[in-house]
Amino acid sequence: MTKWDISPNGVRGVLGQTHAVASQFDAQVASLDAALRGAVAQSGSGIVAQAVQGFLQAKQADVRFVFTRTSACMNAAAQATNHYVQGDLEMAANAQAAASAAPDPRAALPGGGARPR
Repeated sequence: MTKWDISPNGVRGVLGQTHAVASQFDAQVASLDAALRGAVAQSGSGIVAQAVQGFLQAKQADVRFVFTRTSACMNAAAQATNHYVQGDLEMAANAQAAASAAPDPRAALPGGGARPR
């Protein structure tokens, strides 16, 4: 059987760090867009404008993919960790229920479990 050893707090920490970086994606894309628009304006060339527009269209799907994949990975990691914790809680409850359902060992003692006084 494979042994799992996940640190929920560790996962939360990594997800928090990833979220902090991912939350900057929008600002970075806006900055790139502004820089490319500035380059087009400064060049004053229709060919440069067409090239930049073509570049943006070609890379738009790649950028969208980064957003989508990052979000999906973060959500999956959080869900998997939550299921892991829930499984631990369920196993602990089952072990506790099994322990309390065990027969009273005093009945197996000589004398029918009566204790000497």
